[in-house]
Amino acid sequence: MTGRRLAFAALFIAAPMAAGWAQDGAALYLAPGGLVAEAAGVEISIGMVTTSEADTVKSATKLWGDPAEQGRMEECGAGPIDFARFGNDVILHFQDGTFVGWSASSESSASFANGRAIGVPVMALEAIAGPVETFESSLGYEFAGENLFGVAAGPGTKAEIEVLWSGISCVFR
Repeated sequence: MTGRRLAFAALFIAAPMAAGWAQDGAALYLAPGGLVAEAAGVEISIGMVTTSEADTVKSATKLWGDPAEQGRMEECGAGPIDFARFGNDVILHFQDGTFVGWSASSESSASFANGRAIGVPVMALEAIAGPVETFESSLGYEFAGENLFGVAAGPGTKAEIEVLWSGISCVFR
């Protein structure tokens, strides 16, 4: 059984880096718990905790272009986070050389595979992240689903999404 898991993990991690992922029509989407690369009708998950920083950045670079900025945020609640910010305003987060999260700002052009993105009502995420809870916090009007979090423009699930994140992030409350 262990051999099968290792073989699957190697395919899971290496497939997005294959030359085919750089082809026209390929896309990289946000997903709760990671990213999804899609080309020619094939989807490959780039999972958090299972994918290295190097492989995640390679995959994102092939489909989003070179990172606009890379660095380290020392003072995050979960400990220091290395990051790569891309031109579509998605920031990928890493700890100890492993992909652990992403965030998308209000200016982000990235989307989920179903086309949902920043600016849609919070309730539109229920198809992606299950039931979404909304609450007020020091950040404003937050929401949380299954491994998908964010801030909305107002209270309730009809409010538009302004910021999204999944996994470990550097959010100061």
